[in-house]
Amino acid sequence: MGFAISWCAVREDGAEQLIQELRLTPTGKTEEFPESLSAVGKLDTGWRVIWYNDYHCPFLRPDSLSKYSIASDVLLCLVEEHTMASSSELWSGGKRKWWLSHEGENGPKGLSVAGDVPDTLAAIRKEMEDLQLAQGGDDAGVDYIVNPVRESCTELIPVN
Repeated sequence: MGFAISWCAVREDGAEQLIQELRLTPTGKTEEFPESLSAVGKLDTGWRVIWYNDYHCPFLRPDSLSKYSIASDVLLCLVEEHTMASSSELWSGGKRKWWLSHEGENGPKGLSVAGDVPDTLAAIRKEMEDLQLAQGGDDAGVDYIVNPVRESCTELIPVN
């Protein structure tokens, strides 16, 4: 069993507008862990997360992210643990600024990167590649290379 999820984060000052544009309406219910198809939560960092319990969210596509990111930066993260695939990307000013992707179907073979990724990615990537080598490289029982993308979803959220 594993996760197959999509989520995006938007700065709190743009969150209500995005939630309205997505036509999401609050139910008044809370969940300790998001089990509903979609959920929204506030982070202490000043960002709001919109969670969708499927790998490809129908309302978080490039055309819509371009539109939504005009008003506020949007960080998107997709995780499909069954195939060890994940990606993250930052949209700002209507354009995708950076993107990371790892497809684990062929084993731990690397990371695709495009755009102006945050400087912190290099250290995260090296740590995961070193861990992969220490655990047996391609023959390890787990794919550690997918973790730079996961880490980017939480540690690379822009703060300014």
